[in-house]
Amino acid sequence: MFLSTYLMKVDGKGRVSVPAAWRAHLSQDGFDGFIAFPSLTHAAIDARGKGGFGQLMAKLRSDSEARAGTLETELFVEGDNDAAYLSSVAIDVSFDGEGRLSLPATMWSSLGVGGGGEKPGQLAFVGRNSYFQIWTAAAWATQAERERERFMARIAGRRVVPLPGDGR
Repeated sequence: MFLSTYLMKVDGKGRVSVPAAWRAHLSQDGFDGFIAFPSLTHAAIDARGKGGFGQLMAKLRSDSEARAGTLETELFVEGDNDAAYLSSVAIDVSFDGEGRLSLPATMWSSLGVGGGGEKPGQLAFVGRNSYFQIWTAAAWATQAERERERFMARIAGRRVVPLPGDGR
């Protein structure tokens, strides 16, 4: 399980450390790293351990099969295979003995950082329960505030405070 948010410093070579608690969790899958792909909804990277990515792929294949009717049909339908698409953009990201990783240019681009441009000073590793995301610290600060406001509004909307004498 991936909990909390960690702000991690990006070094001069563009490397960043994976939070230690998460490294131990990720290594349980027999791989010192994770599978990453560009978020489909944000300027962020979605990341899962090997097992978690396998579960996601199984769900996507199942959903595709249900829409297409059979696996054989799905194999021959171009452009309607979500699992195949996600496999084509996902990468293995391994961390070194010190728990650092180097993101390829395609992943920096997902964060809105140009290939030859200067890297941000920090990245936010954001726990999302069964997966995590990587954001630039600045983008995450903005997104975190949006999510907090949305969450608080949802909670406030569910609170029913009885008025005196209304019979509740």
